[in-house]
Amino acid sequence: MIVEHQFLHRDYFFPNWSVNTLFLGTFNPECGEQLSYYYGRNSNGFWKILKHYDLDNRFDFSDFQELKRFMRLRRFGCVDIIRRVSFPDLDRDKICGNGYSDGNLFRIRNYERDYNFEQIKNYIIQNDIMNILTTWGNRENPMEFRNLLNDFKIFCSQNEINYTPLPSPSGRLYKGDKIYTINNSWWNILDQIFD
Repeated sequence: MIVEHQFLHRDYFFPNWSVNTLFLGTFNPECGEQLSYYYGRNSNGFWKILKHYDLDNRFDFSDFQELKRFMRLRRFGCVDIIRRVSFPDLDRDKICGNGYSDGNLFRIRNYERDYNFEQIKNYIIQNDIMNILTTWGNRENPMEFRNLLNDFKIFCSQNEINYTPLPSPSGRLYKGDKIYTINNSWWNILDQIFD
């Protein structure tokens, strides 16, 4: 079975507005919950963390056009590093909606991932991106991902782009006592970018 990214054929798969900061996530399957933009599941903490920078509470984060206005103001956008994934049919629920676990997505055997790193590099160069913030936490497996990620980090270093991994805001991790730690980790970085 082959599943493409939910936004792959949308004009905002890559931000189509001026940005200097790009958040990188992993994958949002077309066969999963239909969302208006990246990190849109209620269980994900991404927009809850960024709401901190809506200083006057003037943006409705449940409305895509309002999100775009906020992202334009703060000059950031999002994109995922995987365009499509191929996997055995019997694993459909693991990719298409049973928790959206990156652990399932990055299974080593029987999965093929079509990564987006080269397109992201081109986008970075064409748009003068200054900051890359990743949202997959400490993930470094499987080996194919680690190799591509190391190459990407070298690219960022050579082009004087700030590369910063952030703790995952996923629903699985963004709850309980971890919320405070994750929020502060993000705000410490974002305060410097969104000043």
